[in-house]
Amino acid sequence: MTLLGRVPRRLIQLTCFLGAVVLVWPVLPWAIAPRFFQQFSPFVALSSSLAAHSIGVGAILALVVAIISSFKKRWFCLYLCPTGFLLENTSRAGLRKTRWWAKLPPVGRYVALITIAGAVFGYPVLMWMDPLCIFSSPFAMNKATNAMSVILVSLGLGVLVGATFIFGMAWCVRICPLSGFQDMLFAMRKALWTRLSGNPSTQKFLTARRAFFAGAGGALLALGARRLGAARFKRSDTLLRPPGAVPEDRFAGLCIRCNNCVHSCPSKIIRPDTGHEAGLAGFGAPIIRYEKDYKYCLETCNDCTQVCPTGALTPLSLERKNKYIIGVALVDNNVCLTALGKKECDACEHACPYDAVHITWDEDTYNAYPVVNDKCIGCGACEVVCPTTPIRAIRVWTQKPA
Repeated sequence: MTLLGRVPRRLIQLTCFLGAVVLVWPVLPWAIAPRFFQQFSPFVALSSSLAAHSIGVGAILALVVAIISSFKKRWFCLYLCPTGFLLENTSRAGLRKTRWWAKLPPVGRYVALITIAGAVFGYPVLMWMDPLCIFSSPFAMNKATNAMSVILVSLGLGVLVGATFIFGMAWCVRICPLSGFQDMLFAMRKALWTRLSGNPSTQKFLTARRAFFAGAGGALLALGARRLGAARFKRSDTLLRPPGAVPEDRFAGLCIRCNNCVHSCPSKIIRPDTGHEAGLAGFGAPIIRYEKDYKYCLETCNDCTQVCPTGALTPLSLERKNKYIIGVALVDNNVCLTALGKKECDACEHACPYDAVHITWDEDTYNAYPVVNDKCIGCGACEVVCPTTPIRAIRVWTQKPA
């Protein structure tokens, strides 16, 4: 009998659930602990590695999970998944229901195939459906700055809990891509052992055909989403991503909406997008907003770049982060108190940590106004201190690609 067989499964599940909370909160002193939590998923590790063309240290843990899952079906779901533990207990306490969903096709496998095929083309379309990503998102609630942000960070897990309470374990059994990916690994391992015995059945042929169409669909979705993302970015004037963000044609695909960056930001300037900035494809992905009640992108902080598990935000040293251009600050002299001669205001000049804003005196017009030089990285320090309302005279705008 194995060690897992001697220990009650629910005790192992509870231990792993509490461990997941410790990693994601994070209680541990390592800023990067939440990143390793999501990388524990082989579905996320494979998809992100293909899309980002790099393999993280966390992928080693995912490889161990993948190998064990290929020998014991849905091993991760049965013992380690915190989302599965939460939903299993929700189902036990839920309404009386029938297993109507048992007749559904194995949706999770096709979600996994679509995502992995898209990852080959740089855009893993449905990677955000991974249960570890969904589990970690609500932990960013303490950094939410408004009601909409609270709803967005808790939406995924809230929907799963509500649906499981009503319908039972439909998500875990039929829809979850991590479960489906484990099923694929288990089936592939069995096929390797039996590849020399007999001919493939008609059912296997049909399964292969569906897999082909799922993969082709994922590739087409990835290419289309990349074009739409690039076009949307060119049209936007206010779409600001956190430091280290990959180009917009790949960002929304690589981002899994885990909200690690939201949770890690001490200034509370990172929030999930409602879809207004980057459209439906970018719904829930992080954007930056500078508000008077909060701080700017601090020159002493690079935490958000360290906690991303997929490479949507490139890990940056503090020196590199302070050179990363988030956007560009522009001055509206039709609003600026100094330019209008209404008040001697130099708040933006004093607030800038990069010496990028200076009040300049123009002898020809006999007037003063702020000028932004090329040292500006769009940190937002000038914007949050600007006293004009409701429109601020100096704001950070999207920097268009050359």
